[in-house]
Amino acid sequence: MRAAEDPLPTSVGQALESVCRAPKWWLALSGGRDSIVLLDMVHRWLQSHEGPELHAIHIHHGLSDRADHWARLCEQHCADRGVPFECHRVSVSRDLGLGLEAAAREARYAIFENRLGPGEVLMQGHHQDDQVETVLYRLLRGAGPRGLAGIPATRSLGVGRIIRPLLTSSRAEITAWAEASKLLFEDDPSNVDTSFDRNFLRHEVLPLIATRWPSFRQTVTRAALLQQLTLAELDQCPLARISGLLGEPGLRIDEGSDNAALSHQLYRWLVEDAAEPPNFTQLSEFARQSLEAHADRLPELIFGNQRLVAWQGAIYRLPIEMPTAVLPSEIVVGMNLTGDWGSLYWEADCNGLPEGLSLSSRCREPREKFALRGRRSREFKQFCQEQAIPPWWRAALTVLEHDGVPVCLLGVSVLRGADDIPYVGDIARFSPRWLPFQSLDRIE
Repeated sequence: MRAAEDPLPTSVGQALESVCRAPKWWLALSGGRDSIVLLDMVHRWLQSHEGPELHAIHIHHGLSDRADHWARLCEQHCADRGVPFECHRVSVSRDLGLGLEAAAREARYAIFENRLGPGEVLMQGHHQDDQVETVLYRLLRGAGPRGLAGIPATRSLGVGRIIRPLLTSSRAEITAWAEASKLLFEDDPSNVDTSFDRNFLRHEVLPLIATRWPSFRQTVTRAALLQQLTLAELDQCPLARISGLLGEPGLRIDEGSDNAALSHQLYRWLVEDAAEPPNFTQLSEFARQSLEAHADRLPELIFGNQRLVAWQGAIYRLPIEMPTAVLPSEIVVGMNLTGDWGSLYWEADCNGLPEGLSLSSRCREPREKFALRGRRSREFKQFCQEQAIPPWWRAALTVLEHDGVPVCLLGVSVLRGADDIPYVGDIARFSPRWLPFQSLDRIE
């Protein structure tokens, strides 16, 4: 990186050019060297280029006795450059099941997302050394492809976007710029505490690696970029979403899919549906079991209050406890119902039940046999196999009766008993559909 009086590094200028049409720029300012250098660079660039108004935002976590000093330092830097400045105090919760650092990050990004308007850009000071540390740290923790892609140069955040113009610049280059520009900054003293894993990597491990492989930072950065490009290509492939028997969200396993591809698809699927995915090691092992499972096996992965189940060439996302249809004792054909058990509605069906017919509901009996219209009776297990009823629904199925005769298995089909119902004139006919979930795409 060149001295401060020289033009900005090409990579920084290109990053700024790419977002110069944004309605507003925000810069995350901590008071440390990296963010102060970024502020100085962006401000210099705006002196000779047309771009949006720049605003700085500082998050006061209240976790250090130097926190007030950092806020004042940031404010002074902004005042010197005529940059509007905001300081937001946050309360870092220690009751979220997260470490202190992760909890602080959650609080910080919540503010960022809230302040970003549509199309606005937030700049952060992550650099090449941060990228290297992140990739190696995640590698040591057993991360999968997405983790090994490291820190993205840009990503969405709420209705706005994050960019990291310094991501290809080294810590040494940033330090050189700060010294040449005589910039005042103050790094967090906790950054030198080697009891933290990342700091241990930074101060103990990486300098040793550099003695043997001097260019390893560039190599790791390139590997992370290649991983990002691979993931971006995979992300262009549409997910084979399906809906199960009663509306449960599912993902079809593509023919020829391998473990890596299926793991990535599962991760995308869960993230897109706002479900917190399990760690990639668990996801990869579940993908392997799903690909190798025999027809009579049901690989399962439990995470949070949900589970993934593989069955007949697809993977379904289900709650740990399946809902049951606790319906009113009397049901009228054609009359839609909604409750905490989901929704019951009626579809026009020439082979269905006559509109207005009064039915009663009950649970399935243990050794009960069923038959479709025009078919022979079958034991329940055989009936389920023939009708492709997933195992997780078999205990929840509800029988609808007319005069004590089963005429419908709710969510499956009208039964042979319906043949004995007299059909009068042109009365409309309907079949019931039970949807236990309010949404086909998301299970709360």
